[in-house]
Amino acid sequence: MASGNDKPRETATPSASPVPINETSRARSIATRLTDAEFGEVEAAAADAGKKVAEWLREAALAHALASAGAEGQTDPILLAEIMGMRSLMLNLFARASEGPLTTDDLRKMSAYSDSIKEQRAQDYMAQRRRRNSPKATDKP
Repeated sequence: MASGNDKPRETATPSASPVPINETSRARSIATRLTDAEFGEVEAAAADAGKKVAEWLREAALAHALASAGAEGQTDPILLAEIMGMRSLMLNLFARASEGPLTTDDLRKMSAYSDSIKEQRAQDYMAQRRRRNSPKATDKP
């Protein structure tokens, strides 16, 4: 654990990175300050990944920046599918409940239906979003 008087350590020769760049061309740096607890968390994460702190931070920062650049990188497909399944289940429950009491069989069927369509609904939603966000084809000469 680093004390408050320790200066940031430089990494002279980082190992291979998923970013295809000549390591000797890295001339820019970013400095930040962390509490001892934060530094411990970062150091532990780097060690778990088998990387030096500077390498791990660089890769984490670049991965986050690249994910933020693309909207799809921000959307977890499993989480989206579960949300779409819950949405379908809730809509069907409210619609059916307005007609009268629900049976256990009604609930089982609605739940099975929601599970069966959730992945396709999530894919359809993402496809719609890509179409909305993509450049128009009419912009070409």
